[in-house]
Amino acid sequence: MSDASNPAYSVRPSTNRVASACAGRPGTAHETVDTMTTALVVALIALAGSIVSAALTVFGPPALKARHDAKKELDTYREPLLAASYELQARLYNILQLRFIEKYVLNEQAGKQDSALESTLYVFAQYFGWMEIIREEVHYLRFSKDEQTREIGKLLRDIGEAFLSDGYGTQFMIWRVEQRGLGERMITASHGKLSCLGYASFLEQRPAMKAWLDPFAHDLKQLDDGGRKRLTEIQHKLLSLVKQLDQKERRYPFQLNEA
Repeated sequence: MSDASNPAYSVRPSTNRVASACAGRPGTAHETVDTMTTALVVALIALAGSIVSAALTVFGPPALKARHDAKKELDTYREPLLAASYELQARLYNILQLRFIEKYVLNEQAGKQDSALESTLYVFAQYFGWMEIIREEVHYLRFSKDEQTREIGKLLRDIGEAFLSDGYGTQFMIWRVEQRGLGERMITASHGKLSCLGYASFLEQRPAMKAWLDPFAHDLKQLDDGGRKRLTEIQHKLLSLVKQLDQKERRYPFQLNEA
């Protein structure tokens, strides 16, 4: 029997030759690893780009300038925000401590039902109006270099949270988008600057705010314990805001009391 016909002596390709042949074929392990490596590098570059972009947004020159100017921008609206905050907290104090609702809203004989109710709704709406103006016009309050400005920003957020919290039930609960919606309805432009509707204009525009104000009117007439607790917290926070905005007591040089 010749060697060529003997299975024991059959010729087989060497391992090196097989590996060499496989290395040149598409879809091999080497090419798959290279492809995965390239994809990973591309993904990492994209991630790094996103991080840099976010950092520039938060820490870039325009953002840093806006933070530096936050106090200056806030000062433009300090007086009207102070007045709106004072008027709302004062009305809440009258409701919670001086029986304003019982004396004037529920008492037909007083002859002040309509004006008592509408003026109360107005001071709520006016506050949300200035809140929305501040949100649109003054950025980076909480990042300001000025400590007082940061504290004012925190109080504004806390008051908004007190209105939207469900911890007191549903009376006077108004979610953030509703706060903004009511605030938008109150905004007007005067001499190129944003401002809030006056009381007479508010009464004219009242039907357009029905969805937000009617529940408030109902809650005022049916004030329960949860509603009183919410209004009490809001009055306290508004009082703190007034004191921050008027630290030298130039606008309100008298004792301000918590309900």
